[in-house]
Amino acid sequence: MLAVVDELGLQQPFAVGHSCGGAALIMAEQARPGTFRALWCYEPVIMAVAGVDERSGMQNPMAEAARRRREVFASRREAYDTYASKPPYDAVAAKALWAYVEHGFEDLPDGTVRLKCRRENEARVFEQGATHNAYAWLPEVRCPVGLAYGAAGLGPLGEANTEAVASRLSRSRVTGLEGLTHFGPLEDPGRVAEAAAAFFASLSGEGPP
Repeated sequence: MLAVVDELGLQQPFAVGHSCGGAALIMAEQARPGTFRALWCYEPVIMAVAGVDERSGMQNPMAEAARRRREVFASRREAYDTYASKPPYDAVAAKALWAYVEHGFEDLPDGTVRLKCRRENEARVFEQGATHNAYAWLPEVRCPVGLAYGAAGLGPLGEANTEAVASRLSRSRVTGLEGLTHFGPLEDPGRVAEAAAAFFASLSGEGPP
């Protein structure tokens, strides 16, 4: 994340992140304070614990599910129809799901398509997801942080965890978005974007852009 900010020559930008992306933003600000003007994070993967040792042997159900994920489809159309037919992707906005299918797959010589993010790589991301110390270092974040969660979700990153994260930040605000789950930015991109824009606008006392 810091490499992206530096390469683009950004000077204290606003930033929006979802899930792992939200955690990456907060960790970048912890690593180099003052990088961002403000952050807005939807259910960042920062659990309300001081850190988890990967060697503890704790099983991660998301990692195991990733290892079972189907990687190859006959076409992007088949991939889309398969995802759209079952949770959690059946609730994702059609344009968001099509963007994932269009850009998240690569063409193979035999005419089929394969996930660019291979399942073992995805599984390792999930396994590493709780091994950082971002929760312990939350007081180091000085910029304003908007935190949002999907009020319809039942996962571990919902309201309780979001409030716990907010309690360790010096300048934070929590918003619950009704009817959305952890996949809220994909389920209703417009409403999530409006919530982020409203938070940034409130910092200067202006109306939402």
